[in-house]
Amino acid sequence: MTRSPSPAIPAARRGLIVLFAVACGVGAANLYLAQPLVTVIGDSLDISEPAAGLVATLAQFGYATGIILLAPLGDVVQPRRLVTVLLLAAAGCLVVAAAAPGLPVLLAASFAAAACTVVPQILIPLATRLTPPDRAGHTVATLAAGLYLGLFGSRVLGGLLGEAAGWRAVYLGAAVATATTALLLRPALPGTRPPAGHAASYGALLAGLPRLLRERPVLRQACALQFCWFSVFIAAWAVIVLRLTGPAFDWSTAAAGLSGLVGLAAGALTPLAGPLAERYGGTTVIGAGLGLAVTAVALLAAAGGTIVGLAVGMFALTLGIQLAQSVNQARVLGEAATDRSSANTVFVGATFLGGSFGAAVGQAAYDSAGWAGFATFAATMICLAALRFALATGRPRAPLPGARARH
Repeated sequence: MTRSPSPAIPAARRGLIVLFAVACGVGAANLYLAQPLVTVIGDSLDISEPAAGLVATLAQFGYATGIILLAPLGDVVQPRRLVTVLLLAAAGCLVVAAAAPGLPVLLAASFAAAACTVVPQILIPLATRLTPPDRAGHTVATLAAGLYLGLFGSRVLGGLLGEAAGWRAVYLGAAVATATTALLLRPALPGTRPPAGHAASYGALLAGLPRLLRERPVLRQACALQFCWFSVFIAAWAVIVLRLTGPAFDWSTAAAGLSGLVGLAAGALTPLAGPLAERYGGTTVIGAGLGLAVTAVALLAAAGGTIVGLAVGMFALTLGIQLAQSVNQARVLGEAATDRSSANTVFVGATFLGGSFGAAVGQAAYDSAGWAGFATFAATMICLAALRFALATGRPRAPLPGARARH
């Protein structure tokens, strides 16, 4: 049994993909700034933890809004202009958030910053256009690794900086990093409009999103899975800070932020998704990742009262969802020929609507019933994902980009 050789990616193109991954990390960091700072924000503004937690929840809704309204522009607007404008707008909103005198302004600025932080979901479809089809899975996994490393890096650094200098310093630092990324990325981005096959009016793009969901079974399945398992992912990482800083462990905000090291370790393994899918098939990798997530939720429910149980459970949950999501996204983009940004909009919109749902309902479950409430929510949603996957495995599926022919 042999495999046909995969086309190599030129060195210059590989460097561009790495730069894209860094930009994805900065964007993800902006989106999750508030999660390790809930306690610090609450103390600073003299509000309750649930009220401070709304900052993280509104960021998820803001991102979902940006995905729906702004990300489709990647199919019709010059990438250099679009990405630069969005990054600079996000930086400006972060400055406003840092200067917010109270919760209403902070909520509005966080929502707007998150809406403009959709750059990763413009870069990922663009990157798949710039690489050979057989390498799309690897490309998506590389950019996904950047996303997750930024997400968890922000938890670690944000927790430490927030404890030492306050949450406003964290938002100002994020604004500087975002503006710097815009300046570095601008000359590397294509300065031409997307191909003629992508041309459409903005209204037509938005009106066409429901049609994509109706006409593409692979996209529908992917969205259902994403909504369920990403709600668990977001809820878990929102609640873990409250768990560690609460009476059960009584950690400081800085110490709780170090929990992100577990996510960093899992994020470093995300690039394995491409080679694994290429070798064993996309469905197998999605199933394995989902199985790992189910096991992790069971471990968190049973051993969430111990640091070891929390660490192992969160590592397994994060790794399983990251691997499955990378392959899921590659499948969606592989099915889309001339409308990758639009297809990705639907996919990521479902993902972050799930995240918003998880942030709101998961934290509410924790506030009302403690760790058992969160565990019940997580078990329900991850079992729904497993059921949806099991029902779909016997149906025809689109081939995964990166899966090579066997001879």
